[in-house]
Amino acid sequence: MAAGLLSHLEPFDCRSGDFDYYLEQFEQLLLLNSVDDEAKKVSLFITSIGQDAYRVLKESCDPVDPKEKSFEELKTTLQQYFACRQFYRRNQRPNERLGAFINDVKRLSLKCSFGPFAKEALRDRIACGKLPEVKTDKPVPHPPVQVIVQQTPTPKPAPDPAAAKPKQLKQPYAPKVPQTISPAQPRTEGQKQKRPQKARVEQCCQICGDSHHKEADCENQGCQLS
Repeated sequence: MAAGLLSHLEPFDCRSGDFDYYLEQFEQLLLLNSVDDEAKKVSLFITSIGQDAYRVLKESCDPVDPKEKSFEELKTTLQQYFACRQFYRRNQRPNERLGAFINDVKRLSLKCSFGPFAKEALRDRIACGKLPEVKTDKPVPHPPVQVIVQQTPTPKPAPDPAAAKPKQLKQPYAPKVPQTISPAQPRTEGQKQKRPQKARVEQCCQICGDSHHKEADCENQGCQLS
């Protein structure tokens, strides 16, 4: 606690604190102690914010020493830093409506100096920070639909006249063997060739001229002329 001050502030919590609320309390501290000198405001601000916040301030002002800046410049520098950090860390909470999340992100974007890139930054933050959609309603099962496909009959090709005729197989060439066939009875296939028999000459009876018996058996032997 600084000597002679009527009140004091705890160091700013960089992890979970709201810097806007801290600035409001600090300005009330200046008003309570009637601090109007600019140099005293800067010294009191640097010694009140704490070591973690001062590290952020010093890195943001580099290469200029923070004590060489005005109180308004130091205040704006930390405001921009913590506003942007809060903006980029803002995610949709469980059970939070999407509309409420988007409105809060828009509110936080107004504290950041995005300039012409404000729309792109807002769009990216909403897309990255919103929770994935969870489908709670189970789909109603539908009976399977039977699809009957009518097949168009395939037209048969016209028969090819050349293909319809049976192909004649060429038989291997075999030389013909001359055969001796009897003029009276032609030889059939598979029948063995028989030798021609000599025609039997029947002798007639010299007595009566009958061919059915011999002369020894003729009844007209006694009538034979001498």
